[in-house]
Amino acid sequence: MISNSIKWIVIFSMFLTLSSNVIAQDLILSTPSRGIPGPTTEFTYLCQTATQNTNHFTTFTVISGTVQSAANFQLHLSKDNFSPFTIVANGATFANGRYTMNFTLPTDTYGTGYRLRVINTSQSTNEPKSLSFGAYYIIHNQQIPVTFSNCSGTSTTISIVNTGDNSSPLFYPYLKYRWTRRVGATDTILTGETTSSITVTTPGEYFVETEYGECTPSFLSRSVLVPIAGGGTNSLQITAENGTTEVCQNPGVVLTLNVAFNPQHIYTWFLNGTAITNAPNSNSYTATQGGNYTASYNNNTCTTNSNNTISLTETSFNASLNVASPYQLAVGSNFDAIVTTDANTPEFSWTLNGAPLSENSNTLNIDALGEYIVQIRQTVGCISTKELTLVVIGPDVSDIPNLISPNGDGINDLFKVPFQYISENNLNLEIYNSSGKQIFITDNYQNNWPQDTNLVFQSNAFFYFKMSKDNQTIKEGILTIIK
Repeated sequence: MISNSIKWIVIFSMFLTLSSNVIAQDLILSTPSRGIPGPTTEFTYLCQTATQNTNHFTTFTVISGTVQSAANFQLHLSKDNFSPFTIVANGATFANGRYTMNFTLPTDTYGTGYRLRVINTSQSTNEPKSLSFGAYYIIHNQQIPVTFSNCSGTSTTISIVNTGDNSSPLFYPYLKYRWTRRVGATDTILTGETTSSITVTTPGEYFVETEYGECTPSFLSRSVLVPIAGGGTNSLQITAENGTTEVCQNPGVVLTLNVAFNPQHIYTWFLNGTAITNAPNSNSYTATQGGNYTASYNNNTCTTNSNNTISLTETSFNASLNVASPYQLAVGSNFDAIVTTDANTPEFSWTLNGAPLSENSNTLNIDALGEYIVQIRQTVGCISTKELTLVVIGPDVSDIPNLISPNGDGINDLFKVPFQYISENNLNLEIYNSSGKQIFITDNYQNNWPQDTNLVFQSNAFFYFKMSKDNQTIKEGILTIIK
């Protein structure tokens, strides 16, 4: 037992189990006599959860005097000048000349201004108090549920949801909060905003944390990022990668909205006013062609349209064909379709009516009708492609008649076709009566049928004809005979 007349000094040390969240330093207690300086602390805050930092202990040494029983020591915690205080440890253990006291923070520990003191319960006097420090029991340590709306008016209110149980920090009415706005990689704490809701007008991403002082960044009591466009419907902005105004098909240009990605929200991208059907549901889109880009964003409450347009000019190359489309191919003839281009190291591929052709140069010999497409790919520099379409048609057959009147009046007496078909003396003509019997055939038609009008008028008034040249059908159909 220590006599009141004997002065003693206790050297007090505090150690904690999670050094990344707390600082553990020595606390020095001097004599209990009046006028003696109080204890000092070098640590500034303590943090504890239900599973982390649960075991703290102090060690101290009595420099002067003798203590007969370690059970006489008691450790007090208070932030109200020890009126009241909480007893956090009773008794000490003694080994190797030092006393040790283990303690844990009460679950309602929250705030700054806490102090510790060690007393000897066998004496009537209280010992000097330590310097003040912050101490927090992390009573809420999970994601904070929030709600918000973001379309109408000029401001948006974000609120912590009161779930009615401890999944929401509102279950603990003494807690305060820290609101932060994130723009890019910069976080700005909103000074003075400590309540459970906030009204904002500035675009950015917002989140709220339970205010645990120096312990705040290290624990889980935080909301998701809430993207706020702000300013009503005129705040959704698109930016182009590096501010570029030109686009190359490969690699393209990344366009980004000023709201964070949330897989529960809907992002729609438009090119020249039309929704891009294959665009991913994302707050960014890689543009690969020129045009005017806009976007909309739906946060499951309402839809916001971008108030700016990104106009991109396609960086490409020139390419053209030596013939215009449609090209009329004479019966039995052919021609070369030739691509002229300034593409860097180009590659060529051709198709006919969608089927690939074997030709891979800039020249294709064409002798058949159909739709030809040539794709030119620039393989060096800005990797890009361009397609040219050439439609090849046959001769105009509208001047080939489907009615004659061989009555000897000199008008429309013969089945006459345009000169271009008979000029090369290889026009094949077949004529059948209504019973399917062939009544005329030649491989060098010269506009001279019918030669026997009596035979024609003895038959039915309808005939079927087929006209071809070099095995290519020119026209076939019904030929009507009238007197």
